[in-house]
Amino acid sequence: MLKAVIFDVDGTLVDSVALHAQAWQKAFQHYGHEIPYEQLRHQIGKGSEYIIPDLISQAEFEQIGDRIAEYRKEYYQRELLSQVRPFEKVQELFKRLKAEDKMIVLASSARQETLEHYKQLLQIEELVDGATSTDDVEKSKPEPDIFQTALDKLEGITIGETIVVGDSPYDAQAASKINLRTVGVLCGGFSEAELKEAGCMAVYRDPADLLAQYAASPLSQ
Repeated sequence: MLKAVIFDVDGTLVDSVALHAQAWQKAFQHYGHEIPYEQLRHQIGKGSEYIIPDLISQAEFEQIGDRIAEYRKEYYQRELLSQVRPFEKVQELFKRLKAEDKMIVLASSARQETLEHYKQLLQIEELVDGATSTDDVEKSKPEPDIFQTALDKLEGITIGETIVVGDSPYDAQAASKINLRTVGVLCGGFSEAELKEAGCMAVYRDPADLLAQYAASPLSQ
């Protein structure tokens, strides 16, 4: 029986993937690198420590990687965070889960202050039982640290009683490393084939579609 759901946030609950890609493009440009937008968009969902060395040399990463990552964070916060919009029916989906006494934990690669902003934007502060941010872990996705930390907040609930909902292959890859099952959503821009290949057991268009098909979904177990 399912007792808890761990939700990724960016691209899953809020429409922010394109904005993150813009921020990364601006940061790389600032340090002399022209990286195609679509190439960057496909990286969103991983931590900066994995994105940057995929796109520049190891020597440059060691020299300026931290500065690129910090520039990206500050630019996103200053210029783009206010443009993020919630996906439809997130609050209703969470209320459905709570009506069945299921616990909800957010597992985000965002900083704590950004995660708090998202919770207010989604109007889910009273519906969430816990949250983890990049401030709580050593390694980001596709490593499983964020999901393991989220699990640690679910005292008495096992891995088999928990499901992750995420929008990227990196969510499924991270979850699978600690034997968590994953449900995928397409609203982050990855294809159904990519999500299923990464290990998603089922894929839905977005939170509204997951709510509409809730009774037949893995969340209703």
